[in-house]
Amino acid sequence: MFAGVGGFRLGLEKNEQYDIVWSNQWEPSTKMQHASMVYEARFGSENHSNQDISTVETNEIPEHDLLVGGFPCQDYSVATTLHNSKGLKGKKGVLWWSIHNILENKKNPPKYLFLENVDRLLKSPAKQRGRDFAVMLQSLNDLGVT
Repeated sequence: MFAGVGGFRLGLEKNEQYDIVWSNQWEPSTKMQHASMVYEARFGSENHSNQDISTVETNEIPEHDLLVGGFPCQDYSVATTLHNSKGLKGKKGVLWWSIHNILENKKNPPKYLFLENVDRLLKSPAKQRGRDFAVMLQSLNDLGVT
């Protein structure tokens, strides 16, 4: 999920035990889907979705053991001040709930979750440092994810 131009995929494919079964990249704030176009040029369009992940039905996503998310970090980015970052309430930060939705609603949820390390996630939001990460951890705990 949130495949970008395929950085996670390149890393995983170096280890031949991983088969990429599906990918999704959609940029909500632009008409031209540049990252998805680069991804498809490099890896092909088979099993690649360029659709708003919140509109993808979980049964359309193939069964998988490892859910990888290039977590939408813009709402935690150091490119803006901590005070101005939107975190889980931002346009991209809310995409966490798409990950949660898959974990909650897949008939056979993935065994493993691998997310991008976003430093500011641990500090967001500015007025309640750590709240967003705590919300994520609690939501995983509520699903029984260990």
